Amino acid sequence: MNISNSSFSALASCRAWGFVPRFCSVRLRVVFVLLSGLLLGGCATQAQSGPLVSGAVWVYEVEGEFEDVRDDLVDAIESEGMVVSYISHAQTMLSRTAVTMGITVNVYRDAEVVLFCKADMAHRLVAANPHNLVLCPYAIAVYTLNDDDIDRVYLSIRKPEASVEEFAEIHQMLQGLMATVQEG
Repeated sequence: MNISNSSFSALASCRAWGFVPRFCSVRLRVVFVLLSGLLLGGCATQAQSGPLVSGAVWVYEVEGEFEDVRDDLVDAIESEGMVVSYISHAQTMLSRTAVTMGITVNVYRDAEVVLFCKADMAHRLVAANPHNLVLCPYAIAVYTLNDDDIDRVYLSIRKPEASVEEFAEIHQMLQGLMATVQEG
């Protein structure tokens, strides 16, 4: 039987979210890995359309024009009853400060960060721990890279805060927004 690396990453992901207890026997873990290999083995094409995990962020790709993708993102946020509180014009700031910093090459053609919040989730997040306030508002970066030849727009979100149980619901909502924008 061929067990893909996705099986092992599935085990690690499930364990991080608390689905596989650390005290499980080795035999039970092997069964879980085998089953996830069977279940995920046929889903290789779906996994490729998911996020690229890069350090502390999850990156999604969308084909299209920057403004259209950004507008689709704002529409997806607002259609869920949330309000965009601010759009940070990251590329403008980076371009403005590049000369002072001695930077001669722009990384992005366009780059903005959309900030928004969902009140019920925010209340649960800070009720669990008032120091979780730093996790709100939620941020989704929308950008194009200067060296891309095609119309590819990237959307990125923070890696899930596995140690903050209340963030799981927020991360699920963020992934749903990514799926909505990718569907166009």
